Amino acid sequence: MFGWNRSGGIARHRVFARLLLPYLLFLILTLFAGWIIYNKTIDLIENEVTENQMNVLEQNKDILERRLDEVSSITQQLASDTRIIQFQQVTEPYAGTNMYRVLDTNKSLYDFKLSNSFLYGYYVMFLNSGLVLAPGGSSYTFSEFFDQTAQYGSYDSLAWRKLIAEKYHSRMYIPAQQVKMKGIPYTMVTHVQSIGYPGNPQGAIVVLIDNQEIRKLFKGLDVSEGGWAYIVNQQGQVISPLSSGEAVLQVDLASLNGAKGVVEQTVDSRPMMITYTKSTNNGWIYLIGQPTHVVLEKVRYIQKIILSLTGGFLVLGLLIAYMLAYRNSKPLKRIVNLIMEKGEGQALPKQRNTFELIGDTVSGLISNNHSLKAEIGRHIPLLRTAYFERLLNGQFVASGDMDAIQQHVGLNLKGKSFVVAVMHLHGSENGGYSGELLEELYMQRVVSKDRIQTLLGQEGYVCEVAEDRIAIVFCLDQAEAESYRELIGQKLQEAAADIADSVQALPVFGVGGLCDSLTGLSRSYEQAREALHIQMWRNAEHCVWFDELPDDRSMYYFPHDVELRLMNVAKAGDVAGVRELLADIERRNFEERHLTLAVLRLLLVEMWGSLVKLLPQMELNDERILQRMTTPGGEIDSLNGARKQYAAIVETYLWVCDNVKEHKKSQNVQLLSSVKTELEERYMEEDLCLDAVADRLRISKVYLSQFFKEQTGINFSDYLETLRMDRAKTLLETTDLSINEISGTVGYSSSNTFCRAFKRLHGISATAYKRSYGRHPTLHS
Repeated sequence: MFGWNRSGGIARHRVFARLLLPYLLFLILTLFAGWIIYNKTIDLIENEVTENQMNVLEQNKDILERRLDEVSSITQQLASDTRIIQFQQVTEPYAGTNMYRVLDTNKSLYDFKLSNSFLYGYYVMFLNSGLVLAPGGSSYTFSEFFDQTAQYGSYDSLAWRKLIAEKYHSRMYIPAQQVKMKGIPYTMVTHVQSIGYPGNPQGAIVVLIDNQEIRKLFKGLDVSEGGWAYIVNQQGQVISPLSSGEAVLQVDLASLNGAKGVVEQTVDSRPMMITYTKSTNNGWIYLIGQPTHVVLEKVRYIQKIILSLTGGFLVLGLLIAYMLAYRNSKPLKRIVNLIMEKGEGQALPKQRNTFELIGDTVSGLISNNHSLKAEIGRHIPLLRTAYFERLLNGQFVASGDMDAIQQHVGLNLKGKSFVVAVMHLHGSENGGYSGELLEELYMQRVVSKDRIQTLLGQEGYVCEVAEDRIAIVFCLDQAEAESYRELIGQKLQEAAADIADSVQALPVFGVGGLCDSLTGLSRSYEQAREALHIQMWRNAEHCVWFDELPDDRSMYYFPHDVELRLMNVAKAGDVAGVRELLADIERRNFEERHLTLAVLRLLLVEMWGSLVKLLPQMELNDERILQRMTTPGGEIDSLNGARKQYAAIVETYLWVCDNVKEHKKSQNVQLLSSVKTELEERYMEEDLCLDAVADRLRISKVYLSQFFKEQTGINFSDYLETLRMDRAKTLLETTDLSINEISGTVGYSSSNTFCRAFKRLHGISATAYKRSYGRHPTLHS
């Protein structure tokens, strides 16, 4: 296909056709599916249009009914007002103190129009007094109110009084009709709620709703080209015309079956599609009629659009299929060239095609990857054991190192708390360690370790620390840390019973304290060892907790492991770790123990001695530390003096940490300079890579990669590639060397690899760059 045999040109066409064929098949299938969808769509367009009208109609219906519920709530609130109830019995409103009651009742009428724009206004009619009260302090007689304020064209004042006040109504709505409000005509829907009781009406509360406000709620309805919309009550009266025109019902309500639906009727010799929905609250029917040809016109319009788009899609799809097939064949060429290059130029069998070659190569890579993962998986338990051993011995101090190793061994211990327990197989300490005993201990240790790890699962890890001892690290979540003693005690009890049955040996456990970070594991481990030592000295069984041990107040606390831990943390420059350890030592010796001055002097002398031992290891033979040291016997004559001396030790350790940090900074500068020098001097070597530089500098490649990215801001490989390309550009501009010669000079094993990298970085081929910027217009290839 790509030049590894004589039929490369024919192969290229075959691969191009093979890539083009799926696109064409996909295009044909898409068009076929589109045709089916098109036919279904045309059938459903009409339903979708009506469903849209239905949704709009129902949404607006729900909004209107909520508004009407608010109106009913207002009238119920007014009807239950005590002043309105008391005023119902007044027959002479202007006699005596009744005048005051008129004013007081009128004041109680809140103008709901201020908070509810849906209402035009309302008034209260009292049958016994013949008064009409309105918000704002206005009062009228029936005839005055009808003639001057609210005049209904289809009623006179007596007929209106008889209709409204002399009959009992509950949530009655009078269909929209023209009402002159202070001489200005409006179309109003009237809500009436009687006051009093059924059979004994005392008046009514009348709410006026401007029909324009109702129309605003339904403005989303499409009633163009002769369409219309109504709200009709159960008696067939038009409560509110939602469209312009006369409020004349044009629909046969008997044909509207069900709670909602769409029917087609002929209205005034015109086919109309009528969408309706019925209210479950008051039985009103919400109707919208639309000429059928309007719907069909939209369908025909959509047909034209779909057919036009289909034709355009077909042409565009053919063009895109051709371009994609051509473009996708080019990466195959690059992949095959890369396979041939990395395969050291091995010839391919003539009968194999490109896809088989790539498939076999990828299959080999996957197989190698699985093998590598399996190999790593076999080593992970050993790596985890080594990791925890270093933590228990206090050798890890930098959080960056911990995170890198955790990721490498597949652990995630962030946010955990830890407790260390040490197990000893009781009885193995008698009689020395003979060959047979060591072999027996090995078998018991292996079986016990597997049993405990199976019991813990992901909640802890086990590692061997001696021939007859196993360390158990419990990893606790935040919720578990609050009741860790109960959880760990239960686990150890189960482990003891299991081990006793399996290896016929009785395990003894010593358990340390709880620590919130990995840096505290060594302290918990030391506490567990101390607890186990006491338990074995007592010749006791089962387990003992460190905090259950009695305090030894006759001797200071500064064991050798703690001293080593303190020195390691100081050498790492970990200020937080140093402060934590020194604070623990101070608490144990100055607070938990009541030591004599003589014992305190010994403690301070030993701690100064630790500092003196630390100096040669860090090349800090500084006279300033010796000046800080004073003779304990001369100055420590009180507890206060001992505390001052201890504070001087703390200050000295912190000074050591500061020196370590400065030393690390200078080491980083020196290491970075060494790496860059190594790259600049050896960039022309083909095998130069991250592994080679790490081996030469004797550091971990993981650390080198992370260090280089932190110091320079770019990856190691990108830096090396940029360095090589800068040198290549100089050679292209200033020499007559061929592309092949230049690629070898700057460290590339293949001119093809070099050319691809050059074009990727600079957007121009090496040949074109040499032609444009080189000394001569011709190339020597």
